Amino acid sequence: MREPEVEHELTRSERLRLRWGRYGGTLLGAVGVLLVLVLVGGLALGGFRFVQRAHDGAPLLPRPGGASPPAPRPTDASGNSLGPFVATPAEAYAEGAAAVVPPAAHRTGPFTAEQVTDALARVRRALVEGRVEPRMLDGDPDGFLAVLAPQNRDSVRRDLASGSSLGFASRIADRADPGLDRDEQVRGRGTITYRSTTAASGVRALEVTTRFVWAYPFDLWRPQAYRPGAELVTLRDEVVWLVPYPDDVGPAGRGLWLDSARITLQNADCPAMRRGFLALAEAEPLRRRTAPAPTGDVYDESWRAGDGEEC
Repeated sequence: MREPEVEHELTRSERLRLRWGRYGGTLLGAVGVLLVLVLVGGLALGGFRFVQRAHDGAPLLPRPGGASPPAPRPTDASGNSLGPFVATPAEAYAEGAAAVVPPAAHRTGPFTAEQVTDALARVRRALVEGRVEPRMLDGDPDGFLAVLAPQNRDSVRRDLASGSSLGFASRIADRADPGLDRDEQVRGRGTITYRSTTAASGVRALEVTTRFVWAYPFDLWRPQAYRPGAELVTLRDEVVWLVPYPDDVGPAGRGLWLDSARITLQNADCPAMRRGFLALAEAEPLRRRTAPAPTGDVYDESWRAGDGEEC
């Protein structure tokens, strides 16, 4: 026997269950699509940031042990490097020949003030010809050799030919890549001192000692991706020059003699160095470094020849 129907008013929870049963599938699909869109958007944004960080030379992964990030390179509003010397000690150095300033000349031993002045002028010319003149940078040493006493030239030529010349001459390797930045000048800073001395042979001479730092800018592509100074080859030298007293030597022995030279190089290519030439060592982008490369040894005032980086 059929029971009579009894009306039952749905409760609030029953109405919600009924609606979920009707529309739950559609709602789940919509939520799923939304989650996919959010995930794709997040990946796209993350990928863009990854590419942008790589483009800017920023670290791509966290640094182990909480290492400090490399020193940033100053850039302009467009993100371009402000120059090869910016944020390095060489930024304050003089350009080209202006870097070589002789001291005041005074009478020293048998040498008159005029003779000391002439000797210092010869040393200055030798430094300029050997370190900053374009013809020496391009491999032509004739200007430098012309400054030396005739009797000293042959031995210096042999040093140039054997590659034992970086102590007094800066030549850029023919196939250096990158090449020297011709839009910039070599920069330098140093001191010149002198004293009267007597050689073992009894020849009196004015001994002039020069101590200089030279910074050579190379045309590194996208330098903003590298630490400050990454495009600089820095050379520090200590050279002793002799000027014999004119009465103690013959005509061919008069003038400037190269007595000894010691150097330290930083950021230079070792194979080129062994041949007596300068080239930029392979630069390492900022994102691969855990700390700035040291520059203190070659720039520090307490430096002595032989300190620092060598091959």
